[in-house]
Amino acid sequence: MVHVIGRDVNAIVFWAALLGACCVVILAIVVPILYNRSPARKRARIAVVKCEVIRRDMDRMAEYIDGLSKSPPAVRQPFELGRAAMDTYRWDKAIALFREALTQARGAELVALFNLTGVCCYTQGLLDNALASFEESARLAEQFGDDEGKAPALGNIGVVWHDRGELDRALSYKEKALAKAHELGDQWAEATYLANIGNIWHDKGDLDKALEYHEQALELSRDLGDKWGVASDLAVMASVLRDRGVLDEALRYNKEALAMARELGYRLGVATDLRSIASTYRYKGRLAEALKYDEEALALARKIGCRLGVAADLGNIGLILTAEKKFEAAAPKLAEALTLMLASGVANGPRQVVNGLVKCEDKLGRKRVEELLKEAGLDELAVANLLDRVDQVRRKKPEPGATCGPGPDSGR
Repeated sequence: MVHVIGRDVNAIVFWAALLGACCVVILAIVVPILYNRSPARKRARIAVVKCEVIRRDMDRMAEYIDGLSKSPPAVRQPFELGRAAMDTYRWDKAIALFREALTQARGAELVALFNLTGVCCYTQGLLDNALASFEESARLAEQFGDDEGKAPALGNIGVVWHDRGELDRALSYKEKALAKAHELGDQWAEATYLANIGNIWHDKGDLDKALEYHEQALELSRDLGDKWGVASDLAVMASVLRDRGVLDEALRYNKEALAMARELGYRLGVATDLRSIASTYRYKGRLAEALKYDEEALALARKIGCRLGVAADLGNIGLILTAEKKFEAAAPKLAEALTLMLASGVANGPRQVVNGLVKCEDKLGRKRVEELLKEAGLDELAVANLLDRVDQVRRKKPEPGATCGPGPDSGR
């Protein structure tokens, strides 16, 4: 007999019950671990990740205005109107006003105006134009000895190269910008560049290093009382946690960032946070909820003219609809996403979108896909170009039963 909690229990019964309880506890711990490492779980995770197009979040641009608010009226007035246009997301109007100011600007004023023009071009997805503006800003900063203007120019050049998939080149520019900001004691800029560098390491696949940079950025933003920075830093940290598989914590960061962005009226941040929440729900396998957040992000991205965001949201929605076998609804979304991506020159996204169109054509046939794309407003040439890319992917795929290597990967 064994004495347990004031009662005598048969020893055999006691040890058998204890052994059974231990087995239940061990199974509760071990089975989820084994499942998470199993081929089945890996296949499920890959299937969900393929429902995402462009990377989780967008780098923050560094704006630089120098002393434009104290410039002569011929420069100051169009500058102030341009800033007002930016605040209401009228990017073309802002660019036109900044170019008007450029005709009368001198010295460091030119550095700031090219920076602002580049920011507007970037938000519209005009990466070539943005890069040209930032490079001119950097050149002029060097010419006029404007160290404060050089760091934002270098940092923003790095953002463009990041979007083009040139990660090492992007990292080089970002590290130079960070060093310059640190030298100048510009902590707001430091926080921005730390977060941007974290995003690059994220895309390089080093999640530990990415998280390290994001934690530094978040701490600095909080110390500075920069609520916009905090909202952005929380969102990018969530994306790293998501890729680590810490989904509940990632979702908590996502929603905290979204609440802050809404409180601040930071609509570009709201759109990015909605997209990030959708991505976390995709990782959870909850596609209906992901679709709801992606559609809200898309509506907002269209409203504020953020073409890179529109491309990402359309692509993600298209891939979710494809996964749900809603091919007629998916094909136009994927086609519009691909058109925007190709026009912008972004590296992430086009491959996954084309693979989605391949699946749509497999189920609907070439003729029906052509009809859907034309109904969506694409002209003959645009439809032909998109379907040519579908054919290029098909040519790279092995024939059924072939023993050659796998087709193109799906990207992140």
